[in-house]
Amino acid sequence: MNIIETKAVGKIILNETTPDREVRREHYWIPYYQRGYRWSENHVEALLEDIHNFIQSNEPKYCLQPIVLVPNVDENNHRIWEVLDGQQRLITMKLIFQYLNKPSYEIIFDKRTKSTSFLRELNKDNYSDENPDFHYLSDAYRIIKKWFDEKTKNDIGYIDEFNTTLTKKVEVIWYQIEELEQLDLKERDGIIESKKIDIFNRLNIGKIPLSDAELVRALLLSKLKHEVSEREAILRQAEMSNEWHRIEMELRNPAFWYFLNNTNLNESSSTIEFIFKLIAKSSDKKYSTYLWIEKKIKSEETGIEKHNTLKFWTKTKDYFSKLKYWFEDDQLFHQIGFLLANSKEPITTLKKIIKDSNCTKTEFRSYIAAKVKEAVSHIELDKLSYENNKEDLKTILLLHNIQSAYLDKRNVGNRFPFNLYKKIEKKGGWSIEHIHAQESIEIKAQKAIKKWLDDTYDSIKDISEIEKTIVKTNSEGERIEETKVLSCETIISDVKELKGKEVINIEVFNVLKNKVIDLFDSESVHILDNLALLSVNDNSALNNAIFPVKRKRILNLLQEGKYVPQTTRNVFLKAYSITDLQPYYWSKADKRNYFNDIKVKLSEFLTQKAINNE
Repeated sequence: MNIIETKAVGKIILNETTPDREVRREHYWIPYYQRGYRWSENHVEALLEDIHNFIQSNEPKYCLQPIVLVPNVDENNHRIWEVLDGQQRLITMKLIFQYLNKPSYEIIFDKRTKSTSFLRELNKDNYSDENPDFHYLSDAYRIIKKWFDEKTKNDIGYIDEFNTTLTKKVEVIWYQIEELEQLDLKERDGIIESKKIDIFNRLNIGKIPLSDAELVRALLLSKLKHEVSEREAILRQAEMSNEWHRIEMELRNPAFWYFLNNTNLNESSSTIEFIFKLIAKSSDKKYSTYLWIEKKIKSEETGIEKHNTLKFWTKTKDYFSKLKYWFEDDQLFHQIGFLLANSKEPITTLKKIIKDSNCTKTEFRSYIAAKVKEAVSHIELDKLSYENNKEDLKTILLLHNIQSAYLDKRNVGNRFPFNLYKKIEKKGGWSIEHIHAQESIEIKAQKAIKKWLDDTYDSIKDISEIEKTIVKTNSEGERIEETKVLSCETIISDVKELKGKEVINIEVFNVLKNKVIDLFDSESVHILDNLALLSVNDNSALNNAIFPVKRKRILNLLQEGKYVPQTTRNVFLKAYSITDLQPYYWSKADKRNYFNDIKVKLSEFLTQKAINNE
């Protein structure tokens, strides 16, 4: 079983189990299938600067990335570590120790004995460019010397401080692959050798680093051996591996993953790592999740509590079970999903929800509903405007879509697709689309003008007349609605004529454009009843388009299999006005019905003041 732990750099040079050799130091062997040392000036200086910055900080420890090793033996039957990953860091640290004139480990290159000798004896007086190994090793030593010359110019004690910090306070993640251990380097088993090369390739080709989850897995499985009997450890390890696989697979369901998460599922090498991040008090620093878990388990090993690995794994399963229950419960799925989708820091929000979930199911449902109310408590629907309240509008339109899916009892199993919503959020985001066009935006480019005319003509050419509600003010100052039937023939003819011209006068076009918009207008362009959610990419193609053009484009998007939010579909399919026979006109009645649908579906979360629209 693999072993994983953090070790101070001093302990990878010399420790209690280091074999007795003429010079008692640990030996690291670089196998033939690895390329030589190739770190550039940027890599070497980055390592030195990281350690220097750590010295200046108040942090107790600093952790380097993992080194992956297989225990083996040399020709004298002394232990030697075969390096599968971490060669570049190990060699750079050896060069640092060499420059500092401090004790270090040995590096041995398989089949490259000259490189082994050159590295051991390298100093400022014997640089060489004889071969690539010599060149890069010499170059790294030059960089190290130059860097320390600068740092010690006015500080004679810096070298000792640096060495003490590097050996005592800087740690590496030590990943020891025991199942590939051999007894004789010269008598390699082909299968084992192939596995080593596979591991090396996975870690190095494409620069795929070990993930926190892989490190945690190795940690848990190796720690089990020290907490239970050998027989129980075998059973527990098998059980844990099966449970781990099941959790990984279930979280790979896009509907489950994106309900909880904003990160791209395809970029996640391990989904269970998400649960570890929820449990751990970690940061954005690499491997902070693993280091927190390792510290947690180690810190309790010497205490009163026992079986800490099993306790941590039980906690992991409990977290997963809780998340799965929320996912499978329609009400919690939609309400928690809204809170996470609407949050600027979803993982922090989810941690808070988990922390507050230790109550009865009834109390928890009330708590979640109260959190949704809290998210929209400051919003008054009739005061929302496109110019001043874009974030609040997006919140309301998102919640309206979620509630529409949840409350649609006609379609059993109908759920809001957080996976589709969040994928678009990552690819370009969501914008607030004007259902009816904005008149004030002027178009000047000939190509854009021609497209507007073509799209508009194609959408209105078969419309002979529209029935439009006109609002007038009588002599007593009262607003009166009057229904009129307006002919479209003249304006269609004007559009057709203008689009046929080779060069179109910009001023003439914009006057005609505004006439077309005015014909299909129904007032109140910038408030909630004229706004809907649409992806940024799709919205950019619809700016200045009148309702019939937008409707046709939405239908095309649906035919292409694109995701269009449910309430946006309903708007352009005229679903809020069942008896309306005008599919090409967003009428005052449509607006009223749409706004009322928002009020009704969100009524349980909005205050009475928020839904008044008198």
